[in-house]
Amino acid sequence: MFNQGDETVVAAWVQNPYWQYFCGMNGFQWQTPCDPSDLVYFRQRIGEAGVERILKVTARMHGEHAQETEVVVDTTVQEKNITPDRHETGA
Repeated sequence: MFNQGDETVVAAWVQNPYWQYFCGMNGFQWQTPCDPSDLVYFRQRIGEAGVERILKVTARMHGEHAQETEVVVDTTVQEKNITPDRHETGA
């Protein structure tokens, strides 16, 4: 999600209580959950089909409550690729 390497993710996990809670921890953990190389082995073992299956199961777990008819995205601080029309700028 954040386009981080395995070492960065494991190090950040120790500092992020939200990530820990999402992973099922009942209390804050001060130790890393695994060696970063374990993530590589896991991805290789489950393959692309396994990742897709995990995503589908996650979506099914929340049922129809997870299905939105409308999604509102705030892009206020997101960089825009907008060029003003030359006629509007007087150029």
